[in-house]
Parts: sequence; structure tokens; C-alpha cells
Amino acid sequence: MQSTKIKEISYESKKIKKGTIKYKINNFPDYLKSWVKTFSGALTLFCLIILIVIPFLSTEQSYVEFFLPHFTLAMIFAILAASWDLLTGISGQISFGQSIFFGIAGYLCAYLIDYQGFPIWLSIIIGTAGAVFFSLIIGIPALRLKGPYLALGTLVFSIILLKLFLLGSLSEWLFGSEGISGLPKMSESSVLTYFIVFITMIITFIAIIQISKSKLGTIFKSIRDDETGSEASGINTTKYKIIAFMLSGVFAGIAGTYYALYNTAVNPTGNFGVTISFFAILMASLGGLATITGSAMGAFFFIFVEYILIELGAADYVQLIFALTLILVVRFADRGILKPTLERLKDLWDVLLGK
Repeated sequence: MQSTKIKEISYESKKIKKGTIKYKINNFPDYLKSWVKTFSGALTLFCLIILIVIPFLSTEQSYVEFFLPHFTLAMIFAILAASWDLLTGISGQISFGQSIFFGIAGYLCAYLIDYQGFPIWLSIIIGTAGAVFFSLIIGIPALRLKGPYLALGTLVFSIILLKLFLLGSLSEWLFGSEGISGLPKMSESSVLTYFIVFITMIITFIAIIQISKSKLGTIFKSIRDDETGSEASGINTTKYKIIAFMLSGVFAGIAGTYYALYNTAVNPTGNFGVTISFFAILMASLGGLATITGSAMGAFFFIFVEYILIELGAADYVQLIFALTLILVVRFADRGILKPTLERLKDLWDVLLGK
């Protein structure tokens, strides 16, 4: 059985090297037209239209300044969850350290704005570049580990960084437990901030989906499905796993800079905490691994569940409820809830249409 797998992967590898597996984007308009005609495509387009309309539903100050930012926050976490899904769901590299890239980007962006006077857009770019650099530094030693050991290794890196940033003796360089505060917002207009994050989320999702369907994505999936067979077929698995870490770092870094500007502050527990990585895993798992778009559903679900729990006075139980939710998803919905929900909605739609 193992030799058969190796032969199949070897055959796929040869096709990859010869360039016979290509994701042609020259027919993208036709693909988009046919995709919109599908049930999932039409439903996605409907959701996007709703998100576009939401900022204009009310002009009341309380709506624009209090309720609308929750949608912005959900989209930031959707980007973070999608970055984790790219690394784990598509590439098969289990990581519990997504907060590393998220936090480094946020801190670097905040430092450049507050202490160096850099413009916001340049700070976002440099902060994201810093996250990619750290993904390379951490990825090289961490990828000597596999499976659960890789997950534990990335978790340890995350905890080490958290403790370093909390050390009072290093507060002159790392700003201690207080972090950096008083940052400007991404924009004075909540609506403009909303659309900046919305457009970034759409670009992120399109980019990751394109990656997953490209030649590079095919290699990622072959490593995920059978790393030993991929190595036997001549694929440099270490090289491609590092690339996966770096690509994941790009999107996690963008989310980290946006989060810093959203909160107008950064601090160790809020940006490097294990909870950040936990939320990313939870959101992606709820939507379904390797679905990418499921990350958005998971992010919106949990941000608004958290909001409702806080409003009900149950803020102390938020993490407990989320942890129980993850256990239930892993136990009873290993595919997540997005695909099964879409399948049932499609069946209902077909019944209504008399198909």
C-alpha cells in the first residue's frame, strides 16, 4: 500500500515538475461566471453583498462607533484564521504558535508609528515583513519536528516570546507588560476602516484559494497527505514547509498590524497570548479545515458569540465555552460545520425549486 502511494505521488511530482498541473487564470472571468451560478458561489456573493451594505444600514453614532467595529474585528480574525488554515489545513503543518507572527507584526508596527513616526501604511508593510522574517527564523528549527512535536514546538516558541516581552528587566527594549499605547486608528472613519479590512480580507481569501489550487498548493497537499512519499518522489519537503510558514506569516502579520491599529495599543498578553492561537485554530476548525472561507464563518460566529456572552455578564466563561465548542467540533464534526451546512441548505434549495 505504501509503495502504491509513493508511486502515485511520484507520478504527481513528475507532472508538477513538467508543468502539466497548472491553474490557469486566463479563463478567470469564465470561471467566475460559472462559479456564481453554483449554489455556494451565489450564497458567497449574497454574503459579500450583505457585508457591503452593513455600514450603511444606520447612521446612528452608537451603531457606527460601537456595533460596526465588531464586524471589523471579525474580519481581522478571519484573516488570521485563514493564515492558520493555509499552514495546517492545506500544508499539514500543525502549529500552535500563530500568535508569534501576529504579535511580532503588531509590535513592530506600533513601535514604528509611536517611536519612529513612520506613516501607518509603511508601518503595516514593515510589520508584516517582520512577521515573515520571524516565520523563517522559527520555521527552520521547528520543522525538524513533526506532528504533535511540531505543534508543541511552536507553542513553546510562543510562550517564550510572551515571557520575554513580560520581563521587567527587558522593558526598556520590549516595553514590559504595559506594551505600547496611544496608537492612531487606521482611519478616523469607522466606515473607511471597515472597508479597508473588508477589501484586505477578500484579497487574502482569493490569494490563499489561488495558492491552494496552484502547482505550489498541489505540493503542499502532497506533503500534507504523505510526507514520506513526497520525499521519496523527489520533493524537497523542508523547502516547501518553510515556504508554507512564510506565506502563513504574511497573512498573520497583516492581521496583527490591523489588530494593533484596531485596539490603538499592543501588549504581551493581548498580542502574544496563547489565546490568540487558540482562537485562530477554533475559528478555522469550526468552518472546516482547508476550506479557507470557513475561517470567515468561524470568525464571525465567535466574535459575536463573545459579544453576546459579555453583554449577558458571562465574560468569565467565554474561553470555557469556546474550549467546549472546539471539543464538540473535533468529536462530532471533523469536517467543520460549513460544508455540511451548505450541503443541507442546497438540498433544501433544490426541494424548494422542485428539483
